[in-house]
Amino acid sequence: MKQHAIKGFTLAELIVVITILAILGTIAFISLQGYTKDARDGVRIADMTNIETAM
Repeated sequence: MKQHAIKGFTLAELIVVITILAILGTIAFISLQGYTKDARDGVRIADMTNIETAM
């Protein structure tokens, strides 16, 4: 009778993948912080323009 090999991932492979995902997530989080700052500045400029127009 043949024994079937159990197919799956080893613990080392899972740790490597989780580490890579954590690094990519950190990079994405850091790069997106600049976009939110620019967006807030854009809203402030638009608000000031609207106030200026209303006056």
